[in-house]
Amino acid sequence: MLKKIVKHWKIILAGFCILFALSTPILWKYRYHIKNLLVVRLGNSIELDENSKLLATFSFKDISQSQLVDKSVHYKFKLVESSGIPITKDEILDFKDPSIPLIFTLETWGVNGYVSFKQDELEAFYKGKYDKLIQDFCISIIGDRPNVYFRLNREVEVYSLTFPWQGHLISYQKAFDHLSKLTSSYAPQVKQIFGGAGYSGVMEYCPDVSQVDIASVVLSPETEQPLKYYPKYNSVNYDLFRRLHRMRFLDKPIFVFGTSESDRGSVNQELLDSIKNKVLLSKETVYSESNFITKKKQKHEYSRDSFEFGLYDPQNLLNNEKSVTTEHIFIDISQLQNGGFAKDFKNVLERNHDVIVTFEPWKDSKGRKNSDVLEAIINNGYDDEIEELYSILSQTSKKVYLRFAHEMEIPITRYSWQSQDPITYIKAFRYVMTFKDILPSNIKRVWGPAGDRGSDEFWPGNDVVDIISFAIYGLPNKNITDPNKQKSFNQIFKLKKRRMRHLDKPIFITEFGVKGPEEYQKNWIDGAAKILRDDPQIIGANYFNMSDSPGAWGDIEAPDWSISKETMDHFINTLNNK
Repeated sequence: MLKKIVKHWKIILAGFCILFALSTPILWKYRYHIKNLLVVRLGNSIELDENSKLLATFSFKDISQSQLVDKSVHYKFKLVESSGIPITKDEILDFKDPSIPLIFTLETWGVNGYVSFKQDELEAFYKGKYDKLIQDFCISIIGDRPNVYFRLNREVEVYSLTFPWQGHLISYQKAFDHLSKLTSSYAPQVKQIFGGAGYSGVMEYCPDVSQVDIASVVLSPETEQPLKYYPKYNSVNYDLFRRLHRMRFLDKPIFVFGTSESDRGSVNQELLDSIKNKVLLSKETVYSESNFITKKKQKHEYSRDSFEFGLYDPQNLLNNEKSVTTEHIFIDISQLQNGGFAKDFKNVLERNHDVIVTFEPWKDSKGRKNSDVLEAIINNGYDDEIEELYSILSQTSKKVYLRFAHEMEIPITRYSWQSQDPITYIKAFRYVMTFKDILPSNIKRVWGPAGDRGSDEFWPGNDVVDIISFAIYGLPNKNITDPNKQKSFNQIFKLKKRRMRHLDKPIFITEFGVKGPEEYQKNWIDGAAKILRDDPQIIGANYFNMSDSPGAWGDIEAPDWSISKETMDHFINTLNNK
């Protein structure tokens, strides 16, 4: 043991230095990160987790099974070495009472925090480092005891780097699958918990649903405290509702863990009944069983007869090129009121093109509040405008791709419908898309998130969506001026498509573009064409041939994604080159 301590003397010394500096506010804010970075672990450990209590179970599949939990036992099992079980069966609290849930959260750590964060310990896990240890634990400790749960690495989707396993998406899924199969051989009664916190984007991390028995959400987790991108909710009721809502694609029970005394006092029968009633009110739509992930959806095979290529080109620089089959029109409420949309739509039809119509519900010339527009739509406040929209769309047999209130999931307020309650958004989307009892077959209903984390929180339902769309832009962050530091089309596309993997619909890239010198644009768009050509799930793509709206980027100039005819022709040649 002395040799191990000497070996890590630099880390221990650094620990004392940083702990001394913890009196500063910024370091205090990241105290959990620093603590985990500095700890030296000389062996495996199992300890009661007094700060994480199972408070309730919830089920979207059978709401009647949602109930409070009176008693449970929760242990943290920190894995460091491939052997050594630091506990006996007799030492485990209430082991002999099978009515009490017994939960073990397995945490993959290296010998010290610094090494843990530098390497992917989950990879070592699924490659077999702990196989013998887990086998021995299942046989000698668990035995045939029922009501036992394994949770591999808690709060995995919260990318705050409080724990070394956070952010390792693929490795987590492989490790989860490995643990599930390993456990089934030695203690098949043990159930596997998908250990999310219910943070935005949690379903990205969901393993193969056939291996998941239970999911989890966590109230007030320390890992979320430093993060500011997504809002925090002061109401425990609404916070818990949003966390559960993000899990609605699972037909599995969901464990609700609390991490503070206030959580334990707030999660009572009244709160649980309130959330149950809210779910029941939307049981046939938002929480329909048709949204549950199935193996069939994950293996869906796509094929396409043709590929739509189009432009958003309001200056008509390239709209008349032979390769263009589709045009994109952005309309707001005032353009439905003053006839502007009818004129623009007619111009597109005269060029014999299909049309993408993005309906932006704002800029009402009658002075109604933008901030209340989704509620107003639901409450029949814009029926005249929606009637006018469909009246115009019905004038053609050309394909019309109707996209409503796009990029709703981004936690900003560039558009008035962003950062809204997802139920309100979903109801408004469904209202617009079901406004006509029978929709002509040429009108396709398009759900258009940006493709950011948490997109699926706003999924309106299989029955009102024909096509999923999202945007892909090669553009610098506000502090990047070198175009070569931009991500490729493929890098962005793979990430966004993965977020939609359990939503069984074709994809239309209704906006894409790249900023930079023409040669760079040509190379970037060439890579885009190869992806679009080879992925049968993608039925079309529409280039944004203009700069973004002035002022949209604050103090810096709005990016200009315009391309030349030569660059567009190069793209089309690559797209058609099999």
